Amino acid sequence: MKLYSSKLAPSPLKVLIFLAEKNIKDVEIVNLNLAELEHKKPEYMSIAPNSRVPALQLDDESVILETTAICRYLESIYPEPNMFGETPIEIALIEMWYSRVTYELSTPLAHGFRHTHPHMSKMEDQNKEFGLSQRNIGLSALETFNEIIASKEFITCDKFTYADIQMATNLNFLVRLNRLELKDYKNLNDYVTQIFARPSFSV
Repeated sequence: MKLYSSKLAPSPLKVLIFLAEKNIKDVEIVNLNLAELEHKKPEYMSIAPNSRVPALQLDDESVILETTAICRYLESIYPEPNMFGETPIEIALIEMWYSRVTYELSTPLAHGFRHTHPHMSKMEDQNKEFGLSQRNIGLSALETFNEIIASKEFITCDKFTYADIQMATNLNFLVRLNRLELKDYKNLNDYVTQIFARPSFSV
């Protein structure tokens, strides 16, 4: 298997962390230079037509795109340690918190960055009004999740799961890109610091 990745983007980082947590070592990593637009070259677009990373190319040449789909595939063939839940309630709770983190917190912060940051003007058809509106939603979500995580070590199930990979990596990346300080949200800052101390996050 080959994982087309990049050290500059949070989505590939999630898969690399997932691989490290599971101690999967038989996946070849191919790093693309996004700054030089290697992901836009025909060679890569023949593998990933949407020109995004990561992409997992299997030995039979079939390709899996999208971070969570890749991780779910890897979980099915490397089931331990479990990251998506073993019991029905664990599976449901991890899916719930992954979705809440994605759509309530990460998505508005991502839109806030993509539609307002000057460096994104060449990559996005920016709508500043929309971006500012989404950024405000993200700010509200940061306050909400700062309260949610106050009494928790992990976001769900009292153990490290895929939902924590989603939450910690996105917070570490998107808060900064929105020109905000994570330290202004003490509980979230403590959570991210604790999660990033895991060996798998040093990939």
